Amino acid sequence: MKVFRSHILICGGTGCRAMGSLKVKQALAAELNKQGLADEIRLVETGCNGFCAMGPIMVVYPDGIIYMMVQPEDVPELVEEHFLKGRPLERLLYKEPSTEETIPEMSEIPFFAHQELRVLRNKGLIDPEIIDEYIARDGYAGMAKALTEMTSEEIIKEVLDSGIRGRGGAGFPTGLKWKFAAQSKNDVKYVLCNADEGDPGAFMDRSVLEADPHAVLEGMIIAAKAIGAHKGYIYCRAEYPLALRRLDIAIKQATEYGLLGENILDTGFDLDLEVYQGAGAFVCGEETALMTSIEGNRGMPRPRPPFPAVSGLWQKRSVLNNVETLASIGQIIAKGNE
Repeated sequence: MKVFRSHILICGGTGCRAMGSLKVKQALAAELNKQGLADEIRLVETGCNGFCAMGPIMVVYPDGIIYMMVQPEDVPELVEEHFLKGRPLERLLYKEPSTEETIPEMSEIPFFAHQELRVLRNKGLIDPEIIDEYIARDGYAGMAKALTEMTSEEIIKEVLDSGIRGRGGAGFPTGLKWKFAAQSKNDVKYVLCNADEGDPGAFMDRSVLEADPHAVLEGMIIAAKAIGAHKGYIYCRAEYPLALRRLDIAIKQATEYGLLGENILDTGFDLDLEVYQGAGAFVCGEETALMTSIEGNRGMPRPRPPFPAVSGLWQKRSVLNNVETLASIGQIIAKGNE
């Protein structure tokens, strides 16, 4: 594997893209080539790192130096100062508003320093379009444990004991929903991810999908093993083109690695996942309306009961979880419910 002396991680989430991060990335690539540094410094486009108001943002590792509001015209000076002369470019560093103190390292900025990352543990740290980077940070370890060491009942118990509840708003215990759906052993079943997120200004699910799509796939595989499903859908609105593209790439890569499809990890367990694009109907964030939409009908809520765990997609037992819920599952299984 090629070793680089530095990595430039430039935010490629929707917020930073809207503020011109792709043009900054292009300018960086051109300048690194011009200065003969392309073989020494790796340029990586990540998902959203969270500090959208200060974008475009780039972080240089191994130092952890963070630059804010970088523009294409800043690039020649930045490359010369940081990578040729070995000193941070002061004018692009973060300044704490209360003190005007310059803070060079990302970990020292109060916005980041007080965060304890779980669902977003990989945000801004990996290239979401390269599966190896997810695996290098213990990605798919929970899935491997669930498929090779645990029964369906043990998976459900672990999720129940963790206390995790639906993160989409309703707060229903995730393990209980899985337990209901698992009760019938021989039926066709479905595992579903709700990535519709129709609330105005809501970007949480979108940020997870753009920054760490494999975390969601891992959670869905574990959920499928728990309930005995072999087919799944991710319902994501068409207005999220970057999330959709990264989901498609993630599914393709996971399939190529034998982590989706037939006989996953030689365990005899099969699962196919498909992305279904929603047309932007707010009501399709409701689980039964979402399922009606996947069935090809107008997205309208259905009376409950029966609940989806008993009669869901195409009247089959189905489990639907939010993006954030599913992105938590791999870590719960890998690390234990405590």
